[in-house]
Amino acid sequence: MNIHLTRSLIAIVFSLIALEGMEFSMFVDKADAIPAFARKYGFACNVCHVPGFPKLNDTGNLFRDQGYQLGTDEDLPTHDGITMGYWPVSFRTTVGYQAASVRADGSGASSGSFGFTCLDILSFGLLHRNLSFGLVLTPSLGSAGFGTGGSDGDLEAAYVRVNSLERFLGVKGPSYLANFKVGKFEIDTPFSEKRSPTLNSQFVMYHYQAGTPWSTVLSGLMTRAYGNSNDFQIGQNQPAAELAGITQTPGDGYFRYSLNAISNSNLNTSDNSNSVNQVGGGRGMNFYGHVTQSLGGYGIVTGHRIGVFGAYGTAPTLTNSSCPDCQAVAGNGQPFSRIGADMSLTYDGQWNLFGAFMHANDSKNLFASQSIANFRSAKWNGGFVELDWYPTQLPFFKMPGWMLIYRYDLIRNQQQADSSFSNSYNNVDSHTAMIRYYIHQSARTDLVLHMEYNWFKANAVGDGGGDQIGQALLIGFDFAY
Repeated sequence: MNIHLTRSLIAIVFSLIALEGMEFSMFVDKADAIPAFARKYGFACNVCHVPGFPKLNDTGNLFRDQGYQLGTDEDLPTHDGITMGYWPVSFRTTVGYQAASVRADGSGASSGSFGFTCLDILSFGLLHRNLSFGLVLTPSLGSAGFGTGGSDGDLEAAYVRVNSLERFLGVKGPSYLANFKVGKFEIDTPFSEKRSPTLNSQFVMYHYQAGTPWSTVLSGLMTRAYGNSNDFQIGQNQPAAELAGITQTPGDGYFRYSLNAISNSNLNTSDNSNSVNQVGGGRGMNFYGHVTQSLGGYGIVTGHRIGVFGAYGTAPTLTNSSCPDCQAVAGNGQPFSRIGADMSLTYDGQWNLFGAFMHANDSKNLFASQSIANFRSAKWNGGFVELDWYPTQLPFFKMPGWMLIYRYDLIRNQQQADSSFSNSYNNVDSHTAMIRYYIHQSARTDLVLHMEYNWFKANAVGDGGGDQIGQALLIGFDFAY
């Protein structure tokens, strides 16, 4: 690559940062990458990632959809080509400097610090032919320095997946039209947040909750709010069972589906939804589905893809009187729904433009226990559009190993559950820009220079009714082993 261009790009990034005067601390979102697969098969991580971890390319997405197997004997953990020293475990974290600020009504909070993000310990692979597993552990770490707060030491994901159920019906040859997974895992969102290269900003639509200011979710500052018994977020890992499949279709495309039964035992169990009455999780089942069709490829590096998705379920609103401190026994579940569409377009193997739109409805009885005088249903719309550019061949020079991203997230409220709040309350606009340079990639380790900036505004959520405006910056080294 032209060295003068490299210096110019870096200079531009740091100039913009200086102009913005970045301060304050937020969380860094987690993302999954598993170099253990590269070690197992002996190829570099960019065989499955574009241009490197964590975003999957077409090959990587198909590998994942097939249960982390290529369909050869090398898949098996007992294969002679896999040495006894092989261990299907990877580690990932990011070290560097984070600064951010959140302000409203003439006041706010800010800080900046060197430090590291929470640690991800990841293990995915095969137990046997067509028997896959996944584990993600985030140890409890209270000294990250990024102001993210200590991790709760949770086993973030744990599941077993039985692949190619068709073989029990006598179907011959490789086929992945029916696969069953059970445990706790990321559901098939329109675009995986765990695989997103952005680390310092969430997909707002995946985590937004009516009545809870977006800036409060990020910063913990005092704001105007009202309670909501429903804290369902499609971006969270869910305790669920999934029936999913993929099959190739005419035009070199793929049809995919994912149908999930999700326990609502994890809803309304902690004070993360601004709810007045946390009731300890329910006993019911919620449902989520996502269906996509692509043409000319998978739709990430080659081809294009469209999809529809939706969720329907209930959230508990009353504690079980005989056991008020028990988990997953609450009742009087009240309904909510989410429905949306997504699209992904590609060009020249370098550009990926994708986005999604979702309409959400929380029924009025979810707010009956929240000390709201005139409660009604909450309705809101959310969406995002993102452009990823991984330049491989330009007219006058080459830029291998670079990735540039811009994403715009928005929330538009249609009706507030508390009629004393205006319908524009807590409308969100968020802009994220990111540059990654892949310094090193191999069959064992990866190292990336990561620079990311986020600016957002949450409308009229301040104590004085003003907008809250936040900014966040992360500059560091993202690495996996």
